[in-house]
Amino acid sequence: MIIKSKNIIAVFVTIIIALSSFNLISTASPKFIYSQSLEDELEQIQQEREETKEKIKEVTKQEQQYMNQVGEVEGQLLGALSELDNLNSKLSQAKSEVDKATIGLVLKEEELKRIDEELKEKIKILNDRVAVIYKNGNSNILEVLLKAEDFLDFISRLKLMNLFAQQDTQNILEVKEKKTATIGIKKSIIDLREKQKEHEDKVKQLVMQAEQKAREIDDICNEKKNLLSRTTANKNALIRMEKELEIKEAEVTRILESYRYGTAPSGKFAWPVAARIISGFGYRIHPIFGVRRFHLGIDLAAPYGTLVKAADGGQVIQAGYFGGYGNSVMLYHGGGFATWYAHLSSINVSIGQFVQRGQVIGLIGSTGWTTGPHLHFEVRINGAPQNPRAYLQ
Repeated sequence: MIIKSKNIIAVFVTIIIALSSFNLISTASPKFIYSQSLEDELEQIQQEREETKEKIKEVTKQEQQYMNQVGEVEGQLLGALSELDNLNSKLSQAKSEVDKATIGLVLKEEELKRIDEELKEKIKILNDRVAVIYKNGNSNILEVLLKAEDFLDFISRLKLMNLFAQQDTQNILEVKEKKTATIGIKKSIIDLREKQKEHEDKVKQLVMQAEQKAREIDDICNEKKNLLSRTTANKNALIRMEKELEIKEAEVTRILESYRYGTAPSGKFAWPVAARIISGFGYRIHPIFGVRRFHLGIDLAAPYGTLVKAADGGQVIQAGYFGGYGNSVMLYHGGGFATWYAHLSSINVSIGQFVQRGQVIGLIGSTGWTTGPHLHFEVRINGAPQNPRAYLQ
């Protein structure tokens, strides 16, 4: 019985695409073709889709965990960088203090140099005085006093001698004080240098530790970001996969719905060409690829240009070049039954056209994957290839 609704054309073009996408055409494995119906495939797709949804939930939860970890580590990194910035400020301050101390040390050293010169001068004066006293002895002092003209001159000379003595004593005390001051300044210079060096070294050590800590946290942060990136990529891939499964589910559902239309042929199919079978249905060594593969139909030997006729009345749902099938035509006969004619040299029908049993639909050829002119003929029920011999007169 021929389907009369024009809308069925678009439906079965979709069927062809869907059958191809599910590997029901040409290269499908026999296990899938024979042991799984479209209902089984729909159930499997739905199960895979549910599993994918669960995986999306899991990976979304994992993604959120990594996002939280990245946020936490970034916070630690900001803290470490802030600490490093503070330490660098302290180091800069310490270097400034060292510079100030250096200037202070230079001033101290200049002061020390000046004191040393004064000390040398004082010591020279003192040494000269001692040398004069030692050379002349007390007689020199008495001689000076005895040469006084009167008592008033004597008193003046005596006071002058006392003044010299006091100056000598003062010189001695000043020399002593300056030596003590010199020792103190030298010690303060050494202490100041040591303290400044110790402080600078300590700050430098802290800066090095802070830099190391920042690098470690940055490495952890990058690692977490990489994990987050991969997890997000996995989630997006799963989302795409779930969407593809949703599309496949809809396609298979549409296919199953389409098989509700029309009535299956009541009798056997007519032979599309009067020819002998050169390759049957089932496993065989592929004539081109040389590997063991499942042959989804039968090959009928016929000369190039032989007329190919419709095995029964139906509607053209595919007409054109189709991969390894070359130029091919598919007819839908109703009730889920369809026949396929491949490797044609030319096609005499178009999609949507209704044809009668025995009507010429094309000519024998050698398009697609073939080793010579012949007709590849398939019978499909609900999309699953069947052995055509069981349905031919």
